This record gives sequence, C-alpha cells and structure tokens, in this order.
Amino acid sequence: AEALGRGQSGILTESGTLHLVNQSYPFTVHFTGRPAGTPSAASQKGLKSKSMDNGEMGRKAVPKRSIHEFFAGSPKKVAGFDIDGCIITTKSGKVFPTSPDDWRILYPEIQPRLASLLKKGYKVVFFTNQMGISRGKLRPEVFKSKVEDILQTLQLPVQVFVATGPGIYRKPVIGMWQHLCEKANAGVTVDQSESFYVGDAAGRPVNWAPGKKKKDFSCSDRLFALNLGLQFHTPEEFFLGWKKAPFSLPTFDPRKLDSMARLCDPPTASLTSTSQEIIVAVGFPGSGKSTFFQTHIVPKGYEYVNRDTLGSWQNCVKACERGLKEGRSIAVDNTNPDPESRKRYCKSAGVPCRCFNFMASMELAKHNNRVSICSVTNLHLNKFVTPTLSEGFSEILQIHFVPNFADSQLEALYRQFSEG
Repeated sequence: AEALGRGQSGILTESGTLHLVNQSYPFTVHFTGRPAGTPSAASQKGLKSKSMDNGEMGRKAVPKRSIHEFFAGSPKKVAGFDIDGCIITTKSGKVFPTSPDDWRILYPEIQPRLASLLKKGYKVVFFTNQMGISRGKLRPEVFKSKVEDILQTLQLPVQVFVATGPGIYRKPVIGMWQHLCEKANAGVTVDQSESFYVGDAAGRPVNWAPGKKKKDFSCSDRLFALNLGLQFHTPEEFFLGWKKAPFSLPTFDPRKLDSMARLCDPPTASLTSTSQEIIVAVGFPGSGKSTFFQTHIVPKGYEYVNRDTLGSWQNCVKACERGLKEGRSIAVDNTNPDPESRKRYCKSAGVPCRCFNFMASMELAKHNNRVSICSVTNLHLNKFVTPTLSEGFSEILQIHFVPNFADSQLEALYRQFSEG
C-alpha cells in the first residue's frame, strides 16, 4: 500500500484499489479490451473515469475499444437506471436526439438523488438499449463519448452497460444484468431483494398524467424489472415523488404457457395415417410448425416440403406432385395463410388432404421468434383466413403450441418477457 498526501500522485494497475478518507471509500479499477500500448483511460481521467461495457452486448457485438470500468467498490445493492427518458432528455424537445450533444439532464433532482444512493451503499448502474450501433446508425465511440459527457456532468461514479443489438442482452431480456452479476461486480453477489430499477418504458397509456399526453413507446423497462423480480419505478415516481401511474402489460405472458397442455384437438385424432395423404400446415411464423413436423410427422416417413428450403411455392407444389407419384405422403410446412395458397395442395386428385391449424397466437409466435432470434417475416399477418372443410380438407386438427425445453436455462430464458 502507498499513502499519498495532498498534491502527490500514483499509478493504479489492473484490479488496484484506491482508498479515500481513511480507507472508508474503496475505488477499484478494471480495464476491458484496452489494446496493448494504449494509455489507460483511468490514468488519463483519474476519478472522473466512467464505465461502459458494450463489448459483449448483443448478437452483433461491436469490438471493445478502450472501454473500461471504474466504479466505487462492488456493493451488494444495485440501483439500476435506463438512460434516455430517465436520466436525460433532448434539449431540442424532439423524441430522438438531433446530434450527439442534443441532451440535458431530465430533472434537477437526479444528481442529488443518485449521490444519496451512493452514500447509502448502492452501486449506480445504467442499462441502455442502443440498437442503432449494430445497425450502423450510431458509432460506438460517439455514444461512448456522450455517456462520458453525461457522467462528467453528474460527477458521480457510475457503471454503464449497453446492449448494441438484438439477443439476450437487449432489455427486457436480462443478459446485461446477468453480465453485471457474473462478470462485472468483482465476485460480490448482488442482493436483488435490496436492488431496484428505474425506467421510462413502463407501459403507461395516453394521458397517464396531467401534461403527459403521449403513451410510453413500450413496456421494456418495467418488463426488465419484472423478469428480474426487482422493484420498479418510473423516473417521475422515483425522482419527483409522483403517485404510481396506470400501465398495461403485454397480453401474452410467457410465464403462464402450459408445458403439459394437450397437443391437438380433437385429442383422439391420429397425427399420421397409414394411407397416402397430404398434410397442410397453417400458422404464423414461429407458431411451432417446423418443430412439430420434425418431431411427430417426418419420422413416420412423410416427405417434408418447405418453402424456406425449396425457395418458392411453385417448387413446393412440384415436390408434392413428385412425392405423390412415388407413393409417399407429404407434409407441407408453410404458413399457407389463405384459401388460395392452400388449394394448391388440396387439389391433388385421389389423395386425402388434412389441415393442421397451428393455434399459437400472433403474440406467442412473435415471442418465439424473438427468443430464437429469428429474422422478422414480412408476411402480412392480416391475410390469415381460418381454414374450413369446404376448401377440400378431409379433416382439420387444431395444433396447440406445447413448449419443450432441453434444459432449465433455456426454459428460464423462454419464460422471460422478450419485448415491451
């Protein structure tokens, strides 16, 4: 240990700790991804150094670029905050900033309240979604500089996490929080019962308070806290003491999906046939069609026809005709949203055609797509028309989505709200 007096200086190395005021306030410095030979940001900026970790955030993570963490100790209690609309707003009054410096601290009460939390032993952490980085619309060094300017204004030690793209790190999924707890808190276990989260994406409706005419753009901050089991507050509730505002949660709740539900209706129906047939799927992208067919139908000898692999519906029809001539049964795994798309397969003469109508709602299908990080389809969902026997089907089965998980971690991820 080296004691420093007024006007004296020293050098902190990796994991070095600086004690202030008779060792009452320990500050530990960590560096992530600093290129060899690059001057330490902490040595350049001293106690004004900030923290921003975006190196592992998002599926298309940007490289770490002299990004470091510098924060007061590793407390068990975490006070988490969103940035945009919670800590800052635009100076211009526009919804989105017009330039990197188009920002101001949202409320004058913010700085003293954050300072008070630090004195009470909390670690203050910012969690922000910045999809513009992975989309190439926002350069990471520009956003990093903006964050450092914000914290320079606050004059407080804060740790910052940035989700730069889609995936498990993007709120409301809890990847950023897990990264904090597992890799960025110096091994100290976070006490979630003593921690909380504050954000403005809270699912509040139009006119949720006097002078607040616009509804919240999403519910992702509230759902982030809900996924974690944290106490949640809006900025107005936490910093200004306003009463709790009304809000709405998404209609689909992944926590309530039944893994023991029956697979189809009628429950006595046979999923396959010993006679040659065509099975035509109907359902949203993400409704479980492919998994269902690969699990229950294809192993029974059915030829699998899918537009994703064959490229066009014309190729699918040709594959069906070819398979039928060779004496095989066919399983058509496409969305087939309307009678026109379905009659292409039902018109095959002399072969029964059954419809498997996948009953997953649009909200459930969207959740499945987000959890699996599938690309969003451009299908016009309002084209879906409920299939009827009059279209030429010999039978219509209602297929329910029944989740099946390989392990508990996958189930825990699936049970999280994935969008707000």
